[in-house]
Amino acid sequence: MSEADLSANDTEHMDLPLGQPLRLESLRQAVVPPYVMVMPFIDLPAHVQLLGRESLGEDGVHGCVFILQAHQPGQGRATVGFRDLRSGQVVLSKHIEMQTHQ
Repeated sequence: MSEADLSANDTEHMDLPLGQPLRLESLRQAVVPPYVMVMPFIDLPAHVQLLGRESLGEDGVHGCVFILQAHQPGQGRATVGFRDLRSGQVVLSKHIEMQTHQ
């Protein structure tokens, strides 16, 4: 696994060139109560697609690396965070502004 291009913890705005995959590390959360049964998620604007996700490869921390790709120009907001696996409720989230361009 190679390193992510950006970290959601440190990112407020992203510029994505069309057609070029970008690796975004999700938020990180230690595996401690009440965050024992959570799963990272990302909700993307319509012009950006999720190609896949990879494990962080670390013990004791929730998170992953999202592989994103823009397929048309546009602006929007992504939401990254964690959902409780039992209830489906969002327990932690952050918004990232996204702009895609040629």
